Amino acid sequence: MEINKEFDLFVDQLLARAVKEFKSTDQYDLLKEKLNIMEEDCKTMFTKNEKEFAMECFEILLEVDGVEEQYVYRKAFKDCVCLLKSLGVLA
Repeated sequence: MEINKEFDLFVDQLLARAVKEFKSTDQYDLLKEKLNIMEEDCKTMFTKNEKEFAMECFEILLEVDGVEEQYVYRKAFKDCVCLLKSLGVLA
C-alpha cells in the first residue's frame, strides 16, 4: 500500500509542475482574462441571488475539471508505462 501512496505523491507532484508550467503560458493568460471578464459580467448583469448561483456553478465546474484533470493525468501516465513495457523499453 505504501507504494501506491508514493506513486500518488509522485504523480501529484508531476501534475502540479505541469499545471504551474501551463499557468506561465500566454494561452493561460488569455483564458484567465476570459474568466475575469466573465466574472465581471456576472457581477454587473445578475442580481445578487443570480450571481451567487452562477459563482456556485463556476466553482463546481472548476472542481469537476480539476478532478478530471487528475484522473486523465494519472491514466495517461499509467498508459505510457504500459506502452513502454509492451515496446520492451521497460522491463
